Order: sequence, then C-alpha cells, then structure tokens
Amino acid sequence: MTWLNLGAIVDATEAEGPGVRTAIWVQGCLKRCPSCCNPDFLKIKPANVVEVEQLKKRIESNKNNFDIEGITLLGGEPVLQAQGLSELARFAHSIDLSVMLFTGYKLKELDNSRFVAVDRLLRHVDVVVDGEFELHIVEPNRNWVGSTNQKFHYLTNRYDCSIESMAEVITNEWRISTKGQVSVNGLPFIVKA
Repeated sequence: MTWLNLGAIVDATEAEGPGVRTAIWVQGCLKRCPSCCNPDFLKIKPANVVEVEQLKKRIESNKNNFDIEGITLLGGEPVLQAQGLSELARFAHSIDLSVMLFTGYKLKELDNSRFVAVDRLLRHVDVVVDGEFELHIVEPNRNWVGSTNQKFHYLTNRYDCSIESMAEVITNEWRISTKGQVSVNGLPFIVKA
C-alpha cells in the first residue's frame, strides 16, 4: 500500500494548468522560497495522509463527473513524494489524462540519487514547470507560472508551448464553502483583465 501526505485537493479547477484539472498539493518542502504562495504546505508534517488507491478512485470520479483533462501536482514539493505520485501519474495516463508537475527544483536536478523514484514519476508527466518562485520578477505574460525564471519542459507531445500564451485562461479561483470558509487557488496576486 502506498500513501501520500497531501496539503489540499481541488477536484475541478481551471487555474492550475490547461483545461479542467484535478489539482493535488502535497505537504512538505525542503525549499523556503521567499514569498511562496503556499506557505502552509511547506512544513514537513503529517497533514492529510491518503492511500494512493483512494486518490485513483477520486481522479476517475472527477474524470466522469467533471470531464477533467488531467491532473496537476503541486506543493509543497511534489518530488519529495515521487514514489507515490509516480503511481498516481501512471494511473492518470492509463485513463487518458494529462499530468502537469510544478517543482521548485530545476529539471536537471531531478535524479534518483536525490529523490527516490523521480525517474518513474517523470516517465508519466507531460509538462514540468521548474524553478523557484521569485517575487521580484513576477511573470506578466505566461500562464500558470509566478515568475519569469520558471521554465516549461514538454516531456511528451501532449502539449506544446502554445499553452503558455493561450487566451482566456483563468489565473485564480475563489471558493466559498457552505460553512463560509473562503479558499483560493491559482495565482491570487495576478489578476488578468
């Protein structure tokens, strides 16, 4: 049995990659990027520990109920949980969903000597967005990235660089629960008109 330690899940979002997607934030990060937009997910601690098989069922349900195009893996730092995420990404590909991965590490830093099973994860990822978020160089044009140093890497033919500049992309989403709690995902500090 494989488990993942999650910070949050949004079942259907348009603010975390191309199309409607299930966004999965893992808990825990070794980096401490100044101005991280997910500071609650940095601490390495048990948050919401979930069995991978349970997540597979949820993703399949989201495909059937929300017609999602793919999943997006964010954090925290996803490569710290590459083993469990590789199973999830492989499953997503098996049901014809795309996989997008955001990491604070550079792609060239992602090897098994540093991150267990990261090679298996990358085999089932279509797009990697790498690089730390840097507040002093906020990205004004490309979709889904916070700063100009972050790079898109296309590991399969599913997408190409046209997604970076697609028009009419939602950059943030605000939700109000039935209990009155407000949550936001995407890039809340960037609002495109």
